[in-house]
Amino acid sequence: MNGTLATAMLTVLAVSAVQPSANAASLVIHEWGTFTSFQDNQGLTISGINVDDEPVPKFVHRLSDVPIFTTRSSPAAWSQGAPRCHSDVTLRLETPVLYFYPQDGFPLDRSFDVRATFAGGWLTEFFPWAAADNSGFPRALEQSTRGSLRWKGLRLSRNPEIRLPETTERVWLAPRNVNSAVVIDGDKAEAEKYLFYRGVGHLDAPIVVRKEAASLTVSLRDEERLLDALPRMWVVHVSADGGVAYRSIHPGKQRRVTAALPIGSDTASSQLVALRRELKAALTAEGLYEDEADAMLATWQLSYFDSEGMRVFFVLPRAWTDAQLPLWTSVPANITRVMLGRVELISLHQQAALRSLHELPAAAFDVPPLYYENQTVLQHVRAGTASHAELYRIVGREVPDALKLYESLGRFRDALLTHEWRATSDVERRARLKLVITRFGSCAPELFSH
Repeated sequence: MNGTLATAMLTVLAVSAVQPSANAASLVIHEWGTFTSFQDNQGLTISGINVDDEPVPKFVHRLSDVPIFTTRSSPAAWSQGAPRCHSDVTLRLETPVLYFYPQDGFPLDRSFDVRATFAGGWLTEFFPWAAADNSGFPRALEQSTRGSLRWKGLRLSRNPEIRLPETTERVWLAPRNVNSAVVIDGDKAEAEKYLFYRGVGHLDAPIVVRKEAASLTVSLRDEERLLDALPRMWVVHVSADGGVAYRSIHPGKQRRVTAALPIGSDTASSQLVALRRELKAALTAEGLYEDEADAMLATWQLSYFDSEGMRVFFVLPRAWTDAQLPLWTSVPANITRVMLGRVELISLHQQAALRSLHELPAAAFDVPPLYYENQTVLQHVRAGTASHAELYRIVGREVPDALKLYESLGRFRDALLTHEWRATSDVERRARLKLVITRFGSCAPELFSH
């Protein structure tokens, strides 16, 4: 679903045209973020992955004033600023942040604008406030979709007394641990240590990962034109008990490589320390400052390193980022952009959980929502502070086996179940998958209405 070579090159030329030379710039801007997708064992992209297991604070602006769906409490209609389980969402643009470093000669009272554009996606959540233009939102998300945000009248400050939004959310606080200037929005007087935005897209990762029993094969997507060879990669396996194993891959100039899966490790601690060290070195080699690299890894501690699963990380070339996510500033700036690609894979644990869900008796799914019968549970549901299984523990009740298995499928469980339901022609398997989705998932009304 990537754009054609001509379109991509025009986009790159447009980005290059508006970026001044580094020698003329008295403002340094650094950006980091993650492009995340989900692929099955054959390398097919799994859609509907806009689920917020780590939602940003409520003061963050969204395209619509809508409730947030998380993997906690009861399902709602929206997730990551877009309709839940949207079948066109095949890629997540996760938490890009922009840091600003005024150099000697840059007047702090000078206002300037910044514009970010997502080719093939919507930019759905952002802070401070920005003027948004997202074609087709919230209905059709297509390759031709263009989502953009423009921050107007921004100013910078080094004043440590400027008040920042109050929150306890780790994913918001971790990026603050950087020695950047405070950026202030002139219209609403909102201030933060960075510009934040994220969104959802309808495009594929530039790499295809096919997994077999003990190995995986990674290749460039056939239609990929912005990469000549595979990038540096890390294949990471986080076991259900928290153990971390990984394999570092240096493809050289190859477009296709095969490697053994990193299942089994010496000790979880030594593997995790080594992995973080390699990722930090790669991020700083691309131009991030050390505190920025630390902030990025700390922000994504849960989804990168703590959550069970199999995933592939890779450093995206600047040309790919500029083509898919053009960035413009109204003042001369020396801009560094470092983006990680991340492909989530179906893990052995998830495959086993799917088999176990199929083997349970039908009566195991006769589990009405607990908040229907308990006021204490209802309060937790409204607050969004507990998962479905945790609600049972709060009131001292045994968690149903079916619910345990469902939640063990991880953050993209609804997308995985929906993909499996669409992919199989086995009548019995489809019926069981439908039962699981109907009882516990948040996609059932849209999925089975056509």
